[in-house]
Amino acid sequence: PRLPRASPRRSVGAPRWQRRCASKGRNSAATSAGANSHVPELPETETIARDLDGALRGAVVRSVTVVRRDVLRGPALPPPGARILGVHRRAKSVVLDFGPAGRMVVTPRFTGALLIDGTPDEAYTCVRVALADGRTLRYHDVRRLGTVALLDASAFAAWDASLGPEPLDPTLSVERFSGIIRGSSRAVKSILMDQKRLAGVGNIYANEALWRASIRPSRRGRAVTRTA
Repeated sequence: PRLPRASPRRSVGAPRWQRRCASKGRNSAATSAGANSHVPELPETETIARDLDGALRGAVVRSVTVVRRDVLRGPALPPPGARILGVHRRAKSVVLDFGPAGRMVVTPRFTGALLIDGTPDEAYTCVRVALADGRTLRYHDVRRLGTVALLDASAFAAWDASLGPEPLDPTLSVERFSGIIRGSSRAVKSILMDQKRLAGVGNIYANEALWRASIRPSRRGRAVTRTA
């Protein structure tokens, strides 16, 4: 005989929007760095940037091959002999610092990846950077939604200035953050994800922050009040 279907568990007493997110919250908590840790896992782009910084700092470019030009934003790429001085994250982009040769800003979006060596499917390789030590750095993007741009000092400064502060920036005070949120009538989740207001926050982090603060994502920023 067919057994009766069990009714789904709900967070009794919680607002409807929180009940819809309850299962997501449990799943994301289980995948955070350390089951009992109060520090969430690092954003994927931050992890990529840190790994690449350790692997590529000091490497020298031997040649660059562009396979898919539609990912480029601007005609230039690092010239042969350019040295990678470091790799860091800004907002949702990975920045490779080539010093006087400029900074290469890679925004992977949904399907982009920066790979060192390995055997990726060449059908999805968009840009190939051969290094003097024999390794190869590839920008690999299945749907080619990401972008690659080499910016000189002035262009990089303009791009950087167009972005909001990083969430963990020491200069981001409570007063400044409150002004960012309450200075708009848009939905508070949209404000958090607006890179020109607050850089680096994506869908998952916005959901988690609003869940912990018990704020409805669709609530207008101007309607959010400070509790302390």
